[in-house]
Amino acid sequence: MLIFTTASELSTALAAERSAGHRVGFVPTMGALHAGHASLVASSVASCDRTVVSVFVNPTQFNDGSDLDAYPRTPEADAELLRDAGCTHLYRPTIEDVYPAGTAAPSAAADLEYGALTTRLEGAHRPGHFEGVVQVVSRLLDIVRPHVLFLGQKDYQQVAVIRHMIGQLGLEVAVETVETVREADGLALSSRNRRLGEAERRAATVINRQLAGIVTGLNCGWPARELERLALAALRAHPLLEPEYVEVVDGDTLLPYQDGAPAREVVAATAVHAGSVRLIDNRTLRPPNP
Repeated sequence: MLIFTTASELSTALAAERSAGHRVGFVPTMGALHAGHASLVASSVASCDRTVVSVFVNPTQFNDGSDLDAYPRTPEADAELLRDAGCTHLYRPTIEDVYPAGTAAPSAAADLEYGALTTRLEGAHRPGHFEGVVQVVSRLLDIVRPHVLFLGQKDYQQVAVIRHMIGQLGLEVAVETVETVREADGLALSSRNRRLGEAERRAATVINRQLAGIVTGLNCGWPARELERLALAALRAHPLLEPEYVEVVDGDTLLPYQDGAPAREVVAATAVHAGSVRLIDNRTLRPPNP
């Protein structure tokens, strides 16, 4: 595995790979890697000749400075995991390398119109978050120029936003979404999980159970709004959990799903505080209301 700290060196190396006819896959991460990230790398390794992984804690997508400061950083463990998973090129840049003109420099990606994709759910609770996401992803795609971008389903809204950005900018990169990896008790793997205390970790298992209950209810024809209400009530009843939202949405528009309406995919999404740690998760249903 080759390790790069500058965009210029990485771009030069990858230009040679593409000239040699090698297919390049890319997995952007913020580090503190776990088995979920390893599954993204494995997906790239399975279909691409070269796999690039970036490890960069992007400051522009944090609307809370304390959350940025608390984000776990484990560079040595990250490198070991990536080497074992088959990563060929690791990019570990500084903020100055990613944003040579400064983090406040204009971003064509951030100026696009995203509609409900960025104003609802996470967008409503984390102002400015998706502006930072598209800013950094568009910059990383410009550096790496991959054939395929691999993203995790756990960040469902982020995937939808990035797909829209790629389409609007006319970038020649395919997007592959990899299924969420879960612990044996159903908790979605997340870098934030390591910040959970023992009691909060046990409490967090309720999140997946409620989402699974929503999907079961939708399969049985229960009204989406009623399922949202029941899940919110169950989460609020737990003394260590504080939900921000539980919503059943159309997977393409992220607007509230209307019972019986045709949809490619329906998503039950939530954000919940377990103690001081904010967790997101989702479950999908395809086709809806069979």
